[in-house]
Amino acid sequence: MIKKLIGIVIFLLIANAGIRVALVFFHDQQFEDAVRETALFGGSKPDEALRLQVMKAASENQIPLDVDYVEIGRKSVVGVNDKVVIKTAYAVLVQIAPGYTKRFDFAYTTP
Repeated sequence: MIKKLIGIVIFLLIANAGIRVALVFFHDQQFEDAVRETALFGGSKPDEALRLQVMKAASENQIPLDVDYVEIGRKSVVGVNDKVVIKTAYAVLVQIAPGYTKRFDFAYTTP
């Protein structure tokens, strides 16, 4: 009986940790897609408007992004509007188990 109870508790701890980590990576993927879309269609927009869009996407995806870690750059392409390059970096702390927190670092640069 006690072995089964301990087994169930261990299983629940592992499942809980897995779900928490999976949610962090899911939100990161959603955020990267939004940033990629912002860069793709943002050639004619000013940098501040792009930065606001990135911060809005971060907020919607529960990303703890500071505005200082959003870098907007432009590359001139012949015959086309400026190509926008957006760089972001942030870290998320995830409580894996009671008393144990893991830090996940994310950095992304649009192609």
